[in-house]
Amino acid sequence: MSSTDLDRLRAENDELRRRVELAEQQIGVLRDEALARRAEVRTMAEALPSAMSRHALVGEMLHDVRHHPDKRGALGRAVRKLGRAPRKLARIVRQWWR
Repeated sequence: MSSTDLDRLRAENDELRRRVELAEQQIGVLRDEALARRAEVRTMAEALPSAMSRHALVGEMLHDVRHHPDKRGALGRAVRKLGRAPRKLARIVRQWWR
């Protein structure tokens, strides 16, 4: 193997090592962010009541709807949100398949 080939391979190896180090740094950042989100979700879950029946939940939702000051606005937001659901589901499935 000639010296130019060895130099080229060393340069390629150095570039690959640099990329691996960058990827490891990014993975570390993502891991830290994921751990922070997980801790936040756990604190939110701890703040929720330990058990609530579906019947009580639906009853509370209906009570909130009945006494909401802007029923028309709330209903419009709910309809728009439901309209976005298929697009969001498609995006989630696309990301999952990658």
